[in-house]
Amino acid sequence: MSVAESKTSLQANRAIDLFIDVSKPFQARFQKPLWNKHPEYLKDSLAALLIFLEGYAFERQGRDPAYSYAAVEAIEMVKDSWSEQDFPQIVWTKFSRLLEDKGLNKNRNPLYHVPNSCRCVRCAIGSANIILTSKENLAQGQVTQAWEGLQKIRGTGPKIASLFLRDIAVQFELIPMIPPQDRWRLQPVDVWVRRAVSSLREDKEREDANIPSKDKEIAEWLVNNCTKPELANQGIWYFGAQIAESKFRLDKAIKDVDYAWRIYREHIANLKAAAAVIES
Repeated sequence: MSVAESKTSLQANRAIDLFIDVSKPFQARFQKPLWNKHPEYLKDSLAALLIFLEGYAFERQGRDPAYSYAAVEAIEMVKDSWSEQDFPQIVWTKFSRLLEDKGLNKNRNPLYHVPNSCRCVRCAIGSANIILTSKENLAQGQVTQAWEGLQKIRGTGPKIASLFLRDIAVQFELIPMIPPQDRWRLQPVDVWVRRAVSSLREDKEREDANIPSKDKEIAEWLVNNCTKPELANQGIWYFGAQIAESKFRLDKAIKDVDYAWRIYREHIANLKAAAAVIES
């Protein structure tokens, strides 16, 4: 390895260590508040479903933020009908009315119910607890089964399945149970992860960084080059979306990790200052 390559590797490792640390505000601001909304999620299948719908099921690029909240509201309006056979249709009717039937992509919506041949979330998983089932699968090392099982739900592709399983693995400290060859399935790859890995690897063909077909390669790179890839993945998204907010600043942060730590600390200081104002 040349001196230049050694410096690049050291710089990349420092950036990865930072991203692992940035997983802390991700969990504090996004993961824990969501899961704490429904503390009975391991005992209550409906509570688990609400977490999935609000935080994961609609996490696609360009999606309308209203969808996840409308989905939760629709289910809470008819939750007493959870055990009834026509529950999926009732939920879809409520959901579509809440959104005034505007802009609904039925082919990708996990609530859209088609009698007799349906992949809506209720028909795909039945009355099973989506969190408990996924947790048990991961604890038994059955990552592929959990990952493919989630994708039976309409609108849930590889990225959403990985996102959900990543947070379950982190939430329940299940990483030691994950077979090394399957760990890439816990790496959701979005535009921020593509950009970060492209910069960390110093890809020459930067345009290829946005090609979804390379997502498995990107996920495997994270697993092979991070001591805690699941935390690094969380941190990359948070740093890109909440701190850097642009490809320009993300690239600059990876090239200059001292700069990255500075804007990270400034971000935390701003959060603390905002919290102090609210509490005063």
